[in-house]
Amino acid sequence: MDNLESQEMELLALQNIYEERDFKIDEMNPPSEHLPPINLCFRFPETYPLQTCPAFLLSCNWLTLKQLSDLCRHLESVWDSNRDAILFTWFQFLQDETLEFLKINDSLDITELLKFKIQDNFRTRVPSNNESCEDSGATATKDCSLQDMKTISELLNLKPSISGGCNSIDARAFNMLNGKNLIQLLKDHNEKKKEEVFRTSTHVCNICFLEKEGSEFIAFRPCKHSFCIECVKLYFEGQIDEGNVNSLHCPDGECDSQADGSVVRQVVSKELYEKYDTILLSRTLEDMPDVTVCPRRLCQCPVLLDSSGRMGTCAACSFVFCALCKMAYHGVAPCVFKKVEKLSLYQEYTKGNSTVKKAIEKRYGKRFIKAMVEDTLCENWKSSHTKNCPHCKASIQKIDGCNEMMCSKCGTYFCYQCEVELKDPYEHFRNCLVSNFDVERTEFDYVFEPEEFLNVNFR
Repeated sequence: MDNLESQEMELLALQNIYEERDFKIDEMNPPSEHLPPINLCFRFPETYPLQTCPAFLLSCNWLTLKQLSDLCRHLESVWDSNRDAILFTWFQFLQDETLEFLKINDSLDITELLKFKIQDNFRTRVPSNNESCEDSGATATKDCSLQDMKTISELLNLKPSISGGCNSIDARAFNMLNGKNLIQLLKDHNEKKKEEVFRTSTHVCNICFLEKEGSEFIAFRPCKHSFCIECVKLYFEGQIDEGNVNSLHCPDGECDSQADGSVVRQVVSKELYEKYDTILLSRTLEDMPDVTVCPRRLCQCPVLLDSSGRMGTCAACSFVFCALCKMAYHGVAPCVFKKVEKLSLYQEYTKGNSTVKKAIEKRYGKRFIKAMVEDTLCENWKSSHTKNCPHCKASIQKIDGCNEMMCSKCGTYFCYQCEVELKDPYEHFRNCLVSNFDVERTEFDYVFEPEEFLNVNFR
């Protein structure tokens, strides 16, 4: 096992031991099929091609200044060997033979480039006190500022030069990218080129199994699975119409990647995307404990609650409300719930586990919840065991006796069964479908003997 294999095995073992938040591998040399181009800027001097080569500048973000200098000197030597029109030969060399010339085989080592700063372009060009260079093309001096903006400006003002100067780094070579941004540049360029190649070739959709141009496909991120736009559009439209905005998963059976907004926007119509965006925003706000919606029907704007989570101030309509009961803010006074809301809260509290109960008590206050439960139990008992006086609505319980009741609060006579005020009790009970007395029917428990009531004489 060589060093590279040992390194890979060690990293794999650490990945299996630790969670992603504790151990993450940042690839220093990310896999790349396509590299950014080498840039050649040139101009023809009056003495080209017989006496001088073209004046030029050479830049490339994934090559060091030393490598670029070697290329510059090689280009100049190629012209010197021919003393003729040379640009096509340079282009072919840069495009097809650069990696071989620099002895770059299977991998590209960018370790040195990660430490590179834009200012280094000029540090390498400043001649020593004993050196004198003619026609070097370098514009920097010892007194030049090394601030980023000025450095970039000076680089942009560099003009193609015939000679590379007398320093170890050729004056015609420069790099426009700080090393810390190099990895992302390589990744982005590689992805862009892969997409271009995909769009110009044909592929088979794994949903409809038809062969289509790559430009008719859409790719999910980050899984990179691609399907034809027509199939994905039908799939998205069905899910969004049913409100399943969080179920726009990759159609691949073994993938759970979620489609992001940019993918949805490219596929569905503008009206359907607005519906998707509205529902998604609503679902997201519902999952945020410190955000609610303004209770005014004509507003419905998102509102950020205060630190206590009890008061909200709508920035759109300036309505200040209680986050619990959705009414105007009432300070320390207890919330007044509607009957349906109160019953729903009671059921949630009584049927919930200890965790749910503690969360509700913390939100509404333990004293309020206790009083609410007692009131609800009392109301449930009264609805099952009492009737309301038709005049003053007082709760009346019948313990014994007839159905003619007198309210102990207002003195009104009423029928306990019909809950109707009695003006003539005798007339009412003559016409009422119920008796003045509640007759309890009992089950007949006598056991008949066989043939006991048959009027037959058996002999």
